[in-house]
Amino acid sequence: MAKTKNITLEKNDLIYGAINGLIFGALIPIVLKNLGMQISGGMYALIVLFFVILATVGVYIGYLLSKVVGFFFQLAKFGAVGAANFAVDFGVLNLLIFSTGIASGWYFTLYKSISFVVAVTNSFFWNKLWTFKKKGGEKAGKDFVQFLLVSAIGLLINAGVASLIVNVVGPLGLISEKSWANIATAVASVVVLTWNFLGYKYIVFKK
Repeated sequence: MAKTKNITLEKNDLIYGAINGLIFGALIPIVLKNLGMQISGGMYALIVLFFVILATVGVYIGYLLSKVVGFFFQLAKFGAVGAANFAVDFGVLNLLIFSTGIASGWYFTLYKSISFVVAVTNSFFWNKLWTFKKKGGEKAGKDFVQFLLVSAIGLLINAGVASLIVNVVGPLGLISEKSWANIATAVASVVVLTWNFLGYKYIVFKK
């Protein structure tokens, strides 16, 4: 298919983008339903279709932008995987809560641990085989340990940045505490997204 600066857009890139959009679109309504929102079958289908198209188009746009800056294609694929992984984490957690009716105590800790393991495993394989295309299975164990370490550091950075903005900087102007907490979370997410992308690219899946 199309090619630019040694970056090739293959048919599988669009298919994998669509699959990650499908994962996100299929699981997020489950989370919303568990939170009490009523979603009809028709609305569910539209949500799934929307995110399938959005993820596919996003990957293609990333490819086009890579004509200017090469890493945009990887970044687009990383974003699609990240969105799907977010949905896997929350989806598995909410499926367990919904199926048992338990949302607190040690059971919640167990459920969150299960959802985290499933999400990290899902993210590892998608990023290894698609985003960064690191071949060879002989070092898969080492790659996975490095992946966990980078992800764990990202988690600490996330909590640290958000806490710094909320507890040290504090709300600016007339911004409410709740709004400021969400702003802090958004800023922390951007910082961690950058860390994870660079960590996976240059540490875990470096070629």
